[in-house]
Amino acid sequence: MPGPPSDNPTEQLREYARRLEILREIDEAILAAQSPSDIASAALERLQEFVPFIRASVVLFHWDRDEAEILAIYQKHGDTELRPDTVLPIDQLPIPDELFDGEPKMVGDIQTGPSTAVTRRLRRDENIRSYVSFPLITEEELIGMVNFGSHEPDVYAGQWRHIIREVSDQLAIAIRQARLVQQVRAYSEKMEQRVQERTEELESFTYSVSHDLRTPLRAVDGFSRMLMEQYADDLDDEGRRLVRVIYENTQKMTQLIDGLLSLSRIGRRDMRRRSVDVEQLAREAFEEARQGHEGSVEVRVGDLPDAHADRAMLRRVFVNLLSNALKFSADRDPARISVEAYESEDGDPVYAVCDNGVGFDMEYADKLFGVFERLHDEDSFAGTGVGLAIVERTIRRHDGRVWAEGEVGEGATFSFMLGEASA
Repeated sequence: MPGPPSDNPTEQLREYARRLEILREIDEAILAAQSPSDIASAALERLQEFVPFIRASVVLFHWDRDEAEILAIYQKHGDTELRPDTVLPIDQLPIPDELFDGEPKMVGDIQTGPSTAVTRRLRRDENIRSYVSFPLITEEELIGMVNFGSHEPDVYAGQWRHIIREVSDQLAIAIRQARLVQQVRAYSEKMEQRVQERTEELESFTYSVSHDLRTPLRAVDGFSRMLMEQYADDLDDEGRRLVRVIYENTQKMTQLIDGLLSLSRIGRRDMRRRSVDVEQLAREAFEEARQGHEGSVEVRVGDLPDAHADRAMLRRVFVNLLSNALKFSADRDPARISVEAYESEDGDPVYAVCDNGVGFDMEYADKLFGVFERLHDEDSFAGTGVGLAIVERTIRRHDGRVWAEGEVGEGATFSFMLGEASA
C-alpha cells in the first residue's frame, strides 16, 4: 500500500511526477475502455498502485429507473456481497447529501464519529476505519460516486483527496461519454431493426399486391386480345383503337408488376455467394441485353476482377445496366458501351458500365435509383422505372453501393462496389 506523503522536497517532486504518470495511465486506460464498467475497472486498477485503500467502488445512478449500478468494485481483503453489474434500488444505497452539492463525504475515523448503520457495517464487516465518497458530476448532474475505504484512520486528506478528485472528474466525463455512445448505438440498432421490419413488411405487401393483381390483369389482357382477334370486324375504327389502347396498357401494367415482383424477391431470397468470373458474366449479360436491339453497337469488356457474390443476382445487375446503356444509346451510330474496372482509393474493385448515350443532368442523379423514377419521357424511352431500383437493391444486399455520373448529351457511367464479404 502507498505510504503517506513525504516531507522531503526531492521525494515530493518524485511523488508529483508519479502522480502525473498515474493520471496519464488512467487517462489512457479510460480512452481504451469501451463501456462504463470497463472505464471504472480500468481506473480502480491503476489507482490501487497509488491511493491507499482496501476497498473501492464506482457506482452509477440511474435516476429515471430509481436504480444504482455497481460498475466496478475492488476488495483487497475479505469478501463483499456486492459484485460488478449489481443493480440495487437507489434508496438501499445511502447517498451522502454532500455529493449533491459537488463536495466529497469524508469520514476520518469511524470509531470516533457518529454511529450509523453504514459506519457499523463498514467497521464490522469490512474492517474499515476511514472512508471517502466523491461525486461523479457532469453538466451539473450527479451521475454516480466513487468510494474508497481504508483500515487506517484519517487517510483521505491532503494529496489523496486532490488525486481522487482529479480521477473522479475524469471518470465522470468518460462514463458520461460512454453512456451516450451506448445510447446512440442502442438507438441505431433499434432503428435498424425497425427499418428491417418495415422493409420486410413492405416487400411482403408489394409481393402480395403484385401477385394478386396478376389474376384480374390476365382477364383484361385475354378479353382485349379476343376483341382484337375475333370481334375486330364488329367494331369501328375508334372501337378498335380503344381496344388496342387497353391491350397496350395491359402489357405495360404486366411489366410494372413483374418489375415489382422482381424487386420484392431480391429482399426475400437467400444469398448464395461463391467465386464469380465477372468478366465472363458481363459478356453473358451483354448477349442477353442486346437481344432485340437494332442498330450498330461497339462493346468492350475490360479486365474485370473476380468477385465473391451471388452469381444470378450479379448477372441481373449487369443485364439491367447494359440494357439501360443500350436503350439510352439507341440513337447513336454506333452506340459505344464498355464495362471496365478500377481500384478505389481503398484498393477495392469498382465495376463501371459506360455509354455514349443521351446522358442526364447530375442535379437529378439522386432520383435515378428510385422505384418508378424516370428522367426521360416514356414516349422517347420505354421502360418501367424499376430496373435501376433492382440494381440498387441488389448491390445493397451485397453490402455495397452504386452511383451514377453523366452529362446531358455526353453519355453516362454507372459504377458499383461490392462489400468486403464480396471481395
